[in-house]
Amino acid sequence: MKRFLGWLLGFGLILTGLLGHPSIILAAEGEWLKKANMPFPRLFFSVSAAREQVYVIGGMLAEPIARVDTYDPATDTWTQKTDMPTARAGMVTAAANGKLYAIGGWSNEAPALSTVEEYDPATNTWTQKADMPTARVFFATAVADGKIYAIGGIATNFGPVLPAVEEYNPLTDTWTQKTDMPNPRSGMSAVAVDGKIYLLGGVSDVQGPTLATVEEYDPTTDTWSPKANMPTKRTALASGVIGSQIYAIGGTNVVQGPGLPTVEEYNPANNTWSKQTDMPTARVFLGTGVVNNKIYAVGGVAEGLGPAILPATEEFDVGLHVEAKAKLSTQWGQIKGRHLRW
Repeated sequence: MKRFLGWLLGFGLILTGLLGHPSIILAAEGEWLKKANMPFPRLFFSVSAAREQVYVIGGMLAEPIARVDTYDPATDTWTQKTDMPTARAGMVTAAANGKLYAIGGWSNEAPALSTVEEYDPATNTWTQKADMPTARVFFATAVADGKIYAIGGIATNFGPVLPAVEEYNPLTDTWTQKTDMPNPRSGMSAVAVDGKIYLLGGVSDVQGPTLATVEEYDPTTDTWSPKANMPTKRTALASGVIGSQIYAIGGTNVVQGPGLPTVEEYNPANNTWSKQTDMPTARVFLGTGVVNNKIYAVGGVAEGLGPAILPATEEFDVGLHVEAKAKLSTQWGQIKGRHLRW
């Protein structure tokens, strides 16, 4: 009985310590919450987060648009910002050094653009930057060591799929060619963790099939390595990083098929995948932004290129803070060793 009481006391002290830690969030694990709808739903926009705001940039309805909207998680409100200089859809955005960069895409004048424009959230202004060497759409970007990597994509809506990897340095406004990706793809998602870039899913041909492929790019060595496939094949998905964990969200497993609610978590440290709580709104061509350790999934469509353009904004809280999880796991092991020997 004394050992059992000691176990209860020890566990209670750990919980007390965790609950009292100011940086620890003890929300329900994998909880999704509905937030204020996007005010101007559209197709083929891009999403990035900067200065604790989520930015939805460009896209199209009947034609490409230049509109920029920002979502403030603290107030659950949307605000329209200054339009991009170039109306376009299918481009990709990235946040680096406190600025946002809108790259590539297409307009009414060209099937693929090399255009790069920089947005300063502090002044709500846009500035023209050096063009990307390879004009393209539906590619992916990730940021490592302050540099933006533009990866893959297609030159036109009919292909071909491109292997190009190009590095942009915002400080010098210059582009550098890097080693081609080993498996050319479009419609994939990319994120960076601990200085390395992870490329998730996509298609190797514009007609499919969809892929579960995951590859890691190391900018330091300019090399690619295969990693464990996603459990679910998909394209036109989104992703986000909390701590050192990667979350693959939504997309579709059939080109022009129905959207998925699927959320899967990847641990780069041990190269494993696990299932997470499904997103409430199944969708494809959505975007995500991460603010204060929460992922905001924005917009998309219910099915392929169907007419159901969705305004949904949903917040994903992964639950117990990753540092707290590690601490709890370690201290739980210590308690088992001390008190569970009956």
